[in-house]
Amino acid sequence: MLTGEPQAISALGEQLRPTLESMGIAGPVQFVPLPGGANNRVFRGTHPGGELVVKSYFQHPGDSRDRFGAERAFYELIDAQGITSAPKVFGWIPDHRLGLFEYLPGRKLTPAEVSFDMVEQALAFLAQLNADREQLAAAKVPVASEACFSVAEHLCTVDRRVARLNSIEPVSAVERETVAFVDQDLRPTWQEVRSRIESQVGSTTTSHLPRSNWCLSPSDFGFHNAMLAPDGRLRFFDFEYAGWDDPAKLVCDFFCQPQLPVLLAEWDHFVITLARSLNSSDNFPERARCLLDAYRIKWCCIMLNDFLSPSRARRDFAGLEDRTVHQLTQARSALKMVTQSSHCGTG
Repeated sequence: MLTGEPQAISALGEQLRPTLESMGIAGPVQFVPLPGGANNRVFRGTHPGGELVVKSYFQHPGDSRDRFGAERAFYELIDAQGITSAPKVFGWIPDHRLGLFEYLPGRKLTPAEVSFDMVEQALAFLAQLNADREQLAAAKVPVASEACFSVAEHLCTVDRRVARLNSIEPVSAVERETVAFVDQDLRPTWQEVRSRIESQVGSTTTSHLPRSNWCLSPSDFGFHNAMLAPDGRLRFFDFEYAGWDDPAKLVCDFFCQPQLPVLLAEWDHFVITLARSLNSSDNFPERARCLLDAYRIKWCCIMLNDFLSPSRARRDFAGLEDRTVHQLTQARSALKMVTQSSHCGTG
């Protein structure tokens, strides 16, 4: 248990009391912290009538993203669409940046369980989200965190993440090793990938994607943010970066997230099925294939976030132990996927 956790749990009970009473929960609720959140604190609450989950959203002065507001808007869309493959929401407490959800019985997938059937369930969830993009609830959804609507914006997003690694202070041995990795391996590889994409895309680099070709994206979407229920169905969660975005970015992030990777053998089926469900005239499958190595670089940078001050504060808030050595090892492995590619989109 984290230092100060009993005080945090006591404060949580007081903050939730009016909402719980409005739900008919008047008896005592026992809260215990749940593991796994990288950005927020999550608690499981047990009361005489059942269980619930409380999510406390992190906010840092150096990070202006409204995780609470983004997730709330996305869950309102999910509710309006009648989607059942996400937890139900019991309530929101804006003053304390808290969300109350149903407790999902089940477990996380293992890498060996990332199968065609699981990919089909992910595609079905995306299709439901985008079934009616003209409805009022969809209009209230903001653009996603780091949303990109041109190839130039995709490249600039990765540029910013690579540049951000310049702020790593090489005090410890692992920090010095990381700085050397960034300078000698990651940054030169990124410059090669960037030039390759610009050459392939040519004059359309700055072309803006029409809104009709945007999609509603859960963002940070993958099986790391899913729970396998006893009935074999997946329930998806964690939408704090969600919003309107380029479907090419959704695809690349889905295949690049490292926790529960999806085999590239599923790539063609995934993009073809998603394109059909979006029913757009956009050529995002080609754009996604071209941008894949750029997103591999982006995820290398994400793996190294633990070395940056705002991310350290966020992970301290979430209660994660230092994992920098592991993250550097992961980034090295991910970069090899890029250096082994012979051209855009292969691996």
